Amino acid sequence: MTNNEKVKEYFQRSISKFDLLYAEEKSNFRDFIDKRLRSDNYERYDLTLQECSDIHGKRILDIGCGSGRYCIELAKRKPDIVKGIDFSENALDIARKLSETNQLSNICSFECVDFNECQFDSKFHITIAIGVMDYIADPVTMISRMIDITQEKMIMTFPSKSTYRMAIRKLRYRLRGCPLFFYDDKQIKSIFAESGVNNYRIQKLSGCDNCGDFFVVADLGNGDSDKS
Repeated sequence: MTNNEKVKEYFQRSISKFDLLYAEEKSNFRDFIDKRLRSDNYERYDLTLQECSDIHGKRILDIGCGSGRYCIELAKRKPDIVKGIDFSENALDIARKLSETNQLSNICSFECVDFNECQFDSKFHITIAIGVMDYIADPVTMISRMIDITQEKMIMTFPSKSTYRMAIRKLRYRLRGCPLFFYDDKQIKSIFAESGVNNYRIQKLSGCDNCGDFFVVADLGNGDSDKS
């Protein structure tokens, strides 16, 4: 079984639990755990929306969109289209229902496909890949393909490998047969150098015990990068 097949199998089973992060109705215990241990998930959500504050009439691609929570919020900002792709059909079932409930089906579209195999008719102004690099064995190839289909900006996250919580997470996923990959600042800079991207910003999210993701925004124009 390939890495992608293992990841797909894992999320087919687990997507409902992941979606609870953004659900308004959940137990007090789950709400406490999410706010205490998964605060970086909310931080990266807010930062992504800030980076997409003015997307009226634009084309947005969400790679690994999961249950579509980012797509729904972005679609409310009146872009031309928001396309979400994921290889978990169970995740996309949730995304489509959310789109219909919010009356955004005319803007949102979802496709069950591997990003590396997906064909696009035109480029997107912004592509996002939040919580995706965790499962990608070859990030350079993926970023290179993102560059090919993106006009303005790429937004993505990389999980930090520097804390004890990440070690626990890796063990937990290994027991469930799902591969995980972690990064430090130096590795991320090397990945972008190899991908030919010079203009990007790296921000370390706080999370609990300083275990938050690296939040990266790459502007695909000219200019010097701020790599601090």
